[in-house]
Amino acid sequence: MKQSILIVLLVLSHYCLGQPTTLHALKTMKLVTADSYSFYMDETPVTYQDLYTYVNAGGQKNAYWNYTSYNIPVQPVTGITWHYAVDYCNWRSRCENLTPVYSKTDSLDKWGYPVFKTDINANGYRLPTATEFEFAATGGKPIHYPWGDDFHDSLANYDTDRGHQSTEWWRLAPVKSQYCNAFGLYNMCGNNWHWCHDWKGDSANVKNLKGGSWGTVNPELLYSDYTSWSTPGNYNYDIGFRCVRMSESVTDSMVAIDTNATHTFYATLYSTLSKPLTNFYDTVFKQRLAQFLSDNYPESIYFKMKVDEQFVLTPYQIADILVESCKKNNINPLFLTAIMISESGFGTVSFPRWFNSPMAYHWQNKLMVNGLPVYESMPGKRNRKYKTLNDGFNAFCKGIRRELYYKAAKKNLDSFHMIYVGYRADEWMNTLARVYRDVAGIRFEATIPATDAGTYIYADWPTIRKQY
Repeated sequence: MKQSILIVLLVLSHYCLGQPTTLHALKTMKLVTADSYSFYMDETPVTYQDLYTYVNAGGQKNAYWNYTSYNIPVQPVTGITWHYAVDYCNWRSRCENLTPVYSKTDSLDKWGYPVFKTDINANGYRLPTATEFEFAATGGKPIHYPWGDDFHDSLANYDTDRGHQSTEWWRLAPVKSQYCNAFGLYNMCGNNWHWCHDWKGDSANVKNLKGGSWGTVNPELLYSDYTSWSTPGNYNYDIGFRCVRMSESVTDSMVAIDTNATHTFYATLYSTLSKPLTNFYDTVFKQRLAQFLSDNYPESIYFKMKVDEQFVLTPYQIADILVESCKKNNINPLFLTAIMISESGFGTVSFPRWFNSPMAYHWQNKLMVNGLPVYESMPGKRNRKYKTLNDGFNAFCKGIRRELYYKAAKKNLDSFHMIYVGYRADEWMNTLARVYRDVAGIRFEATIPATDAGTYIYADWPTIRKQY
């Protein structure tokens, strides 16, 4: 039986021809007024508490649903693609009998994902444009942060810890622990990036991201006019979203909300590459890998600052180091890349990235209480650090060449990950699968292939297979 909820649009005070300043719908929204038009924006990013309603109605769970440190009701939802976010917008529109804004087309983007078109006449929910987000954050004032020009780390969750757990917030923070601006909007600076409606620039390759996150390494990267980006098919530990709705369609009458309204829910979208890559060490592969990293992980610490003795790198430089390290050790560079993305969002978040171990090799959070990492390997006692990424990559590649992993790799990826990770982690396998698919057009999934996962991990797998 469908559950209906009656809500009232409460009028606290009026702007813009009598529009209410607060809209109490499925999620509380605040009126943002500009000179030319006005719109409603969610008071906070979409939280896990909000997502529970979507999932209970039939929506798909996000990537990090099973992570207890992420799945907390008052924290923002991350681990969602742009496609997932717009499906939430469409579902929310249908809950209020509004016209959905987004619909999938048969066209594909640069990375092989379906392109969505926008109905400019629709009155439903959508993501904010980068310009709308920036205006809502600052009220249109020429200031760096929602509160002014001087940064205060007590007002925004970003990476002040730099490898040490020394502050109140670890990873994501409760959305209402973040600064509330003049419009009544929380969490417009730091904590989580926000997917935006529009493409970055004139290209149709990457979508804008605004707001900064818990992984941001410099307060200047939290400026309200700073814009990052990612491809629509990507998800990460620090990318979330909030919704907007144009105000002209809003009245202060009663609105019926049906959380089980008919809606075809989002199902994970997969990329397609017409001709899968087979050479993982040549220039063509390096260039594609570099573009993948540039399009998806521009906030990686290694593109922003020096880490120990590792100087700032370009996407191609890091792709070159990664590929050459793997070539030297007969490892598929896609495997190392996927591990880095799964463990640290390719260095966009996490503690071990500060020690040139974005693959979290020889790293356990429980060992942090024993003191700072050391260069030498001390299993079970101290975490390990590396002077450069090349050092870290080579250590990882050598470490994965062990009989324990060889034997596990004779089975499928699901069996291999139980040995490598040590526990069931579907999101780890899903991330691995996405990297292989997006970069090289290869299906390497939990049970595909059914055996010989080592084919896609070790360059010399036929020789290993005979020996073990």
